[in-house]
Amino acid sequence: LAYPCTQQKDHSFEGPLSVSHIVADVNPLVNQLDSVKVEDETFTCTLDKASSILFDPVISKGITRFEVLNVRKLQAVGIADVSVKYKTEQSPESGGWDKLVEYYWMGDIKHVGDWITSNVEFKTGDRVTMELNMETIPRSLTFFVNFVEQPLYIVNLPAAVRFWAYLLSKEECFRIIDFGRLLVPRARHGKTSCALDWGKRWKKKY
Repeated sequence: LAYPCTQQKDHSFEGPLSVSHIVADVNPLVNQLDSVKVEDETFTCTLDKASSILFDPVISKGITRFEVLNVRKLQAVGIADVSVKYKTEQSPESGGWDKLVEYYWMGDIKHVGDWITSNVEFKTGDRVTMELNMETIPRSLTFFVNFVEQPLYIVNLPAAVRFWAYLLSKEECFRIIDFGRLLVPRARHGKTSCALDWGKRWKKKY
């Protein structure tokens, strides 16, 4: 499937799930004001320009859920080290592959090294969720598409990160559905799950 890929124990979590739907201090870091229209929690690309949008607050503790609705052709989502900043017309990798993880709409994910394919693609109308667990050891990032947990997830994250989303062409659009804290994680990391390490080179097995 992928290398390095670490099989994790299947942890089950019991108890209530608590979500504060949109955190009060959410702040999109949008440098492309001429090419991205922001209305409440909806972001629309108005020109054919790359737009990488980081979101405050910085996440350094707790369990946080970031969920978006792919209104029209969302290109990618992911997380980036807190040191990453984007200027106008920069794609996510402009921040350096060693400082981010990308989940591309076709189902591929990337950090350092090869694109790894195992997660499903996400299309217009789909819900895409990232669950960031900064309490577990090691810290982890898990993806969901339409509430279904995806097999590839990331471990050994840096101490502080931001969520981001990426638009590329005119009329591409997404809406934030959820950005809040959880009491317990939804991720199960079962027998078919595979953990990829932040900071290591990923190599696809053919």
